[in-house]
Amino acid sequence: MKTSFLASLIEQYYPSTAEKVQQLMQSNTMMEKLSKLVYKKIETSVQQYADVAERIKIMVRMVQSWRNKSYRNISTSSIFITIVILLYFVNPIDVLPDFIPIIGGLDDAILLAYLLKVIDKEIEKFIAWEKLNIQMA
Repeated sequence: MKTSFLASLIEQYYPSTAEKVQQLMQSNTMMEKLSKLVYKKIETSVQQYADVAERIKIMVRMVQSWRNKSYRNISTSSIFITIVILLYFVNPIDVLPDFIPIIGGLDDAILLAYLLKVIDKEIEKFIAWEKLNIQMA
């Protein structure tokens, strides 16, 4: 059987990993366990990305509400940081270009994760403000 370059490297430098992969390839039970773990990870990841996407939408609404002066319960520095990172997020020219597979969106993801941690309390305050205004309308 012809072995790929990557498989050869793994077999040469990581023999115990190569052995485990071979065992997994020959075991239906182990393959089933792997499949379940992969599906679980996908569900978790998809939900995580969905949560991030929803929070980005909330940040956009927050900035728009701040801009039209209907929401002012936020510091100028939080608005500034939010706008800078959102601009970076949509800018096609970044440290790691988005067209690079796997790592292309990594810098965007890192910055968004940072932003969400920094302004999470601001987002929660804005959500509460939105709910209150919807109830009053």
